[in-house]
Amino acid sequence: MIKKMEERHSIWIRIFHWANMIAITMLTLTGFYIHAPQTFRLFSSMDTARTIHFAMAYLLLVGVVGRVYYAITANDAKNIVYRPIEDTKKLPSMLKYYLFLADDHPYYGKYNPGQKGMYTLWLVMAILMGITGFILYKPHLFLGLSGWFGGFLTVRLIHYYTTWLFVVTVMVHVYLDVAEGIPILKSMFTGKIPADFHHGYHEDS
Repeated sequence: MIKKMEERHSIWIRIFHWANMIAITMLTLTGFYIHAPQTFRLFSSMDTARTIHFAMAYLLLVGVVGRVYYAITANDAKNIVYRPIEDTKKLPSMLKYYLFLADDHPYYGKYNPGQKGMYTLWLVMAILMGITGFILYKPHLFLGLSGWFGGFLTVRLIHYYTTWLFVVTVMVHVYLDVAEGIPILKSMFTGKIPADFHHGYHEDS
């Protein structure tokens, strides 16, 4: 029997998702090499790493701007923007489920509050990484901005530790998707999910 499928992710969501995933992954790898080439021996030369790093930075810029534009025009922002009052109230039930203290959780909509929190945080982090990255790239052009952050060394530290924050939150993001069920993970490839897939009970059920 063929399962009835319904759309979960449009083609544009999937394009932006994978473009941003590739950009963030390569920015992270090249960034670690640029930071410590003797420790992270991932590329043949500093020139290669820098070229890839800058290319991926522009790809991420296009991907983030495109995703934000789509979220606004397609009325998708409500699915990914964290709402402090409403979503914070849902966090306890979500944490109980993912800490194996509950067998199920309420239906949160397309994404749970943890995922929405990460999507919102990633936007802030991407903007921060873009600003600090350009300061590091052309420090003589952004002396005033560098001073606003507390100096060039502080900018480097912000850029470095934000990279690690990306690594940690991406790992949590993958875990949240896998924990919800393989159909959730597959839907980012196919765009479809089984119509009868259970991912949370309704409060009035």
